[in-house]
Amino acid sequence: MSRQLTFGIKLLCGPSIVVIVFIGLFVMPAMASDRFVDHDDGTVTDTKTGLMWAAKDNGNLINWQAARSYCQNYNGGGHTDWRIPTLTEISSLYDPKEKNKHGYHVNRLIDISAASCWASDTRDYKAARFNFIYGEVYWPRKSYSGPSRVLPVRSGK
Repeated sequence: MSRQLTFGIKLLCGPSIVVIVFIGLFVMPAMASDRFVDHDDGTVTDTKTGLMWAAKDNGNLINWQAARSYCQNYNGGGHTDWRIPTLTEISSLYDPKEKNKHGYHVNRLIDISAASCWASDTRDYKAARFNFIYGEVYWPRKSYSGPSRVLPVRSGK
């Protein structure tokens, strides 16, 4: 959504007064915050990727297997086709210029409550976690449940 204001010049003349009023035209680019749409039903759509995200993570420590199950059983916004995001998808939310209410580098509309979120990508007994403090990927064991959360995602179309 872009914002538009109009400016022009209008000359107002009176018996001995000349007043110039400036009314011009400029268009401001869409703000970065316009990238995300809050549907007020527990979901947020990323207009850049077309993905729909849960508006908040699972809220507790969770290992990779439980994270995958959590996403498969999630029904936010009345949808039942949720899944664990790929590493590319979860890392697309990282924005070093923004911070949510917990201080993590993600849009304020997305409530990630721990530094790292699980991704679906795996390597043998390890799975990817994306860190929203440093913008880095870690590969702990799937059974690890340290400061990890999961943020369900679905195709928005």
